[in-house]
Amino acid sequence: MPELSLRKLSERDIDLIEENFQSFEGASAWQWFGFWDTNKLRTRLAKDQFIGSDDGALAVCLGEETIGKVDWFSITSWGRANTSACWEIAIGLFAQHRGRGYGTEAQRLLVDYLFAHYPRHRIQATTAAQNIAEQRCLEKLGFSREGLIRQSQWRDGAWHDQAIYSLLRREHSPAD
Repeated sequence: MPELSLRKLSERDIDLIEENFQSFEGASAWQWFGFWDTNKLRTRLAKDQFIGSDDGALAVCLGEETIGKVDWFSITSWGRANTSACWEIAIGLFAQHRGRGYGTEAQRLLVDYLFAHYPRHRIQATTAAQNIAEQRCLEKLGFSREGLIRQSQWRDGAWHDQAIYSLLRREHSPAD
């Protein structure tokens, strides 16, 4: 079976992201926010290959095949940026690769990467309150559910609750 890995995004990955995430079916009910300007992805790729000091993205690969992407971005909701910044992570897998455990492994690899290369103490993730699969995934990775953020996300013509999870550096056990 091919190995799951993360790598820097390429021009071809941007094409795949555009093809796979520009529809309700491709993005999923939890990630469909309408059509968006994918030219911004190409501009960002040319600027810094999606590796910035405040955010980034990597391709999720199964062997040589790109099957989605993971993202991280700086959050400062809990106070001043210089004393309270943490990473928030997100994932998007192409529809045909969901439900096979790849999302859990990809997020494990991302958490390992972020704790190994950045001096942040906390990683958090939010997900739709009804997205039980992602909540189970985060719990498998050692994330703790902290609560519910009420009506915090506009999606599909309505406001939706988000569950918030976090993992602290001291709670993390890197994969071997």
